[in-house]
Amino acid sequence: MIYVAAARMNFRVSYVHSLKEKRSIVNSIKAKVKNRFNVSVIEAEELDNHKSIVLGLSAVSSSKDIAAETIKKVADFILSNFDIELIQEETYIDNM
Repeated sequence: MIYVAAARMNFRVSYVHSLKEKRSIVNSIKAKVKNRFNVSVIEAEELDNHKSIVLGLSAVSSSKDIAAETIKKVADFILSNFDIELIQEETYIDNM
């Protein structure tokens, strides 16, 4: 069976003062996450709000536990490597 895990993560970056600075942080997060994990990641919402970053993540696996764990590892990686605060996280796992 194939499992798909999708997550929506809302982060606050209160120290950011411009969209250009926010874009730099988002691009760095996306590059490092894609390089380290086998996941898809996009900036999904709040594109014009420089204090908020909303990322969409997805992972595919043959194991429900591995799919869920991958999303958790990505969130932990982001929080430990960037000066960023997780405000809200929603994770969905479905089988195909």
